[in-house]
Amino acid sequence: MKPFLFSLPASFETYQGLGNFMCEQGIKQEMYELVDSIVKEWMERFLDRQAHQSASTLDGYQWKCLFLPNGTTLRTVYKRKSYLAHVEGSELRFEGRCVSPGQFVDEVAHCPRNAWRTIWLRYPNEVEWKQAMTLRMKTTDRETKRDAGRPKK
Repeated sequence: MKPFLFSLPASFETYQGLGNFMCEQGIKQEMYELVDSIVKEWMERFLDRQAHQSASTLDGYQWKCLFLPNGTTLRTVYKRKSYLAHVEGSELRFEGRCVSPGQFVDEVAHCPRNAWRTIWLRYPNEVEWKQAMTLRMKTTDRETKRDAGRPKK
């Protein structure tokens, strides 16, 4: 039984490309059946990603006053080479090992360094890198202002 068909907006190039692809690959399925299954799969994957993202929003690494959500990337530069560490769940990982931000920069430089000054952060779904020290200062400024507004006991 053929289902009732609605039109589905797509560019002419996409429609033509799909038709050509089906012909070249010998796909005998009707185009509406293929599009129907592809859209259903896409919606399921989308919902799975949404569920995974909302479940992982509580995961992250607490670095003193900064909370680094799951998926945050940390970068430090040593001798003009960038090194990356990633927040995975509630751990900070560098080269497969669990480290602290201080251990990350010290391992890269092979000597003690100030992690706040040498680490740049990129939060999930953002493109801009932010210096850890700047974020730390903003956080402590907010906390100071908040505490100043509270009545003293």
